[in-house]
Amino acid sequence: MCLVSTAKAHPHVFVDARTGFIFNNDGYLEAVRISWTYDQFTTLILFESLDLDRDLDGRLSAADRAEIIAGETNWSAEYNGDVYLEVEGQEWPMGRPKNATASLENDQITVAFDLPLSQPAGLAGRTAVLRLYDPFFYYAYTILADAEKRGLPPGCQADLISFEPDAAASALQEQLAALSREDTPDQPNVGRLFSDEVVLACG
Repeated sequence: MCLVSTAKAHPHVFVDARTGFIFNNDGYLEAVRISWTYDQFTTLILFESLDLDRDLDGRLSAADRAEIIAGETNWSAEYNGDVYLEVEGQEWPMGRPKNATASLENDQITVAFDLPLSQPAGLAGRTAVLRLYDPFFYYAYTILADAEKRGLPPGCQADLISFEPDAAASALQEQLAALSREDTPDQPNVGRLFSDEVVLACG
């Protein structure tokens, strides 16, 4: 990660994400599984801000992992973790993170957790769409493939639709790249325009 380019351009934080779906015994979707792997520069900032690895052995202790989990999943009431779920086009409310873990590999911190739905969703004959994005595009999420397909019940299929910029999106990205850390994009909810989608359909 280049410190100079990171300091000057939106987005500032880059996250490789994985997603999964958790169904209950009645076949209802009850939670989504999310993991975030931060870029190396952001990982370095977390090490400094949370005072991790005090013994300098290059590993995360149990106390370190607890600090990361608390810092990354103890969200304020108005924050939703940049996780958006729609069922048949209607936004489906989510709860607070559970079962969180933290790990370090290749100098990058990964945080994973379950995010329960406010109430289970029956998906028989319906479609759900999961997106991860920061409305202000300070964070850029890239959803990695394959994890979303694991553990699905019979008759359900999950497909990742990765963002592919057209000319207008590319031009907007160039404008956003000129913003500093203190600047906020003029266009509301701009991060959604660049979001990957995981489409879950059940027969």
